[in-house]
Amino acid sequence: MSAISRAEPPAEPPRLAALRQTYQKELAGKTSPVLQKYREELLALERACAAQRDYATASAVRDERLRTEKRLADMAKRSPEQSAVRPYPGGPITLAAKDANGSGGVVFNKQKDALEGWKTKEASATWTLPFPLKAGGYEVVLEMACAPGSGGKITVKEDFHTLTRTLTATKGWDDFASQSLGTLRVKANATGLSMTALTVEGDGLFLLRAVKLVPLSEPSPP
Repeated sequence: MSAISRAEPPAEPPRLAALRQTYQKELAGKTSPVLQKYREELLALERACAAQRDYATASAVRDERLRTEKRLADMAKRSPEQSAVRPYPGGPITLAAKDANGSGGVVFNKQKDALEGWKTKEASATWTLPFPLKAGGYEVVLEMACAPGSGGKITVKEDFHTLTRTLTATKGWDDFASQSLGTLRVKANATGLSMTALTVEGDGLFLLRAVKLVPLSEPSPP
């Protein structure tokens, strides 16, 4: 008995393939920003529930966030040139002061474009990290000002790893300069970065305009 041969499906017409590709790119470009916003809101809700010790809700929200992150990653792979969510191929990740959530007296001063109020131990600020995020070592560089006689020690933390350093004062509260704290290990798709005062001297820890995470393969910013 001769083997039954199965006919191969006809090749897709090039014009149909081109139309489908155009549609998928347009859909990704419109959908991924909505999913990214949804992911950020899920992350905020997850943290709020955890802080309130509502762990059952936090766990359910975390599962939904992970599903959303998977959809975002899949969309970025299919249409990277149209996706609003893509890994950082290089260069520093800048976390601006205005985008931080402050606590313990830390607030954003619009006129100075900086976080102020770092007066006591446990004063802190948190940022949401971009997604997707590559794992690896990142140099933590602060754009800050601090008068001599002030300052203190801070800890910087992502989801798991931490970095603790003592700050070096600049020439004054109006003298903003870049200061490297060293290398922080960051796990893949870490959700957030926090900065907390461990000790505070003089008139306060510092004025903080931005935090830059520089991949180790990249040169440090000036």
